[in-house]
Amino acid sequence: MVEIIQISDLHYGSEFVPEYMENVISYIDEVRPDVVVCTGDIVHKGRVVQFRKVIEYINRIKEIAKFLAVPGNHDAKNSGLVYFEKIIGPRRSRMIIENKDTIIVGICSARDDMAEGMVGDEQLDWTGRCFNKNLENRIMALHHHLIPIPMSGQKFTTVRDAGEILEFAEIFEIDLVLMGHRHVPHAYVISWKDSTNTTFLYCGTSTSNKVRADDKPSFNHIYLNEGDLEVYMVNSTNLEKSLLLERKAYHTEFRRPRKTRIEHLLASAVWDE
Repeated sequence: MVEIIQISDLHYGSEFVPEYMENVISYIDEVRPDVVVCTGDIVHKGRVVQFRKVIEYINRIKEIAKFLAVPGNHDAKNSGLVYFEKIIGPRRSRMIIENKDTIIVGICSARDDMAEGMVGDEQLDWTGRCFNKNLENRIMALHHHLIPIPMSGQKFTTVRDAGEILEFAEIFEIDLVLMGHRHVPHAYVISWKDSTNTTFLYCGTSTSNKVRADDKPSFNHIYLNEGDLEVYMVNSTNLEKSLLLERKAYHTEFRRPRKTRIEHLLASAVWDE
């Protein structure tokens, strides 16, 4: 079994709350996961001063656990991808955890000063070569959404070539795809042929007040074991845990953390005629 903490959308420089970050680091220190994965928007404006400040927190996490990060669209503002690579790490990377039979590949969907995401053929080819390994737990991480999610607003900022990445997940039998971007915890599970499936897992904003609706800042605590998956959403303000997803052979249960939009609409007085 591999144990993962997913954090995302720290947004250092805009509504970032140091107390939330301290809670996240305290939680990581207590559980000692195999790896911490950050799915982008570490800073808000891509400015070098923001990267230099937030790396103090990131380095504390690196002292506790392995760490992998991918850039988000806010990291790419103002030529920020250059400083992301100089200060945080490479824009795309591969991590193999041999004793956990796990491979994690982080790819860059961000582009300089663009809100929307794109992966591109060259990077898709690179990612395919990265996954040419016979490892049990196969994980991909990127910032932008591959599938739109509810209660996340109306901006069209999914990955432009999302169809290719979805097909990639099927061909390479990816267990888990980690994403951030719109600050809404959510999950989809797509079942492919031969009973294989991929979970597409989204993370909220972990350390800022840039939340949607009445969500709370949060991060994900993940257990992946030979296809079985448990995901707990952890509230960054008080570290309370709640089960978000449980995936077992032939059975998946997703516990929606909020009312759906249609439930709000049906409860509206507009319809009482």
